[in-house]
Amino acid sequence: MIRTGDESLELEEGPKSGRLRDFSTQLAQRLRAAPSKAAEPARLAVRLANTGYLLDLSSTGEIVALPEIAPVPWTKPWFRGLTNVRGRLLGVIDLMHLSGRPPMTPEESLQLVVFGDALKVNAAIVVTRAFGLRNLKDLHPLGDVSDPLRPWERERFRETDGTTLIELDLRRLVATEQFAAIGV
Repeated sequence: MIRTGDESLELEEGPKSGRLRDFSTQLAQRLRAAPSKAAEPARLAVRLANTGYLLDLSSTGEIVALPEIAPVPWTKPWFRGLTNVRGRLLGVIDLMHLSGRPPMTPEESLQLVVFGDALKVNAAIVVTRAFGLRNLKDLHPLGDVSDPLRPWERERFRETDGTTLIELDLRRLVATEQFAAIGV
């Protein structure tokens, strides 16, 4: 269950992909219907392997169960390949591997976060799971990441339970040369 203001979202019973689609649709409807609160910037919280990230909602599209991915020869290992999500051909990125960390295992690769239309890039990142919305005002800032190898990682935050989350800027990610250079 995810709380958005005074209301909550729940995954419905049924097949996994149907539940994720329903959840994604419910979340989008509630966000459109919610009154604008400029003072409370919400972020989507996701986990990639053992690392928590925050994604700006304006840069993200839907969350889907990991579909079949067709490998593409002569590409870098972090580029998993291509997949079709509702008629949209997407490049699938293992962001952990692109970031210089070990690639995500099949057990850790359970969902895709599709990039939003505003980015004008047909791509998605592999995530372990999306686990809700967070308001930045409710998190304790820990400072900038400042890693030149990962300019898309902006600031670290700590939740009240001690979990560390890193704000991920998808606009910066798609603007980097690393992201654009998928060929070997």
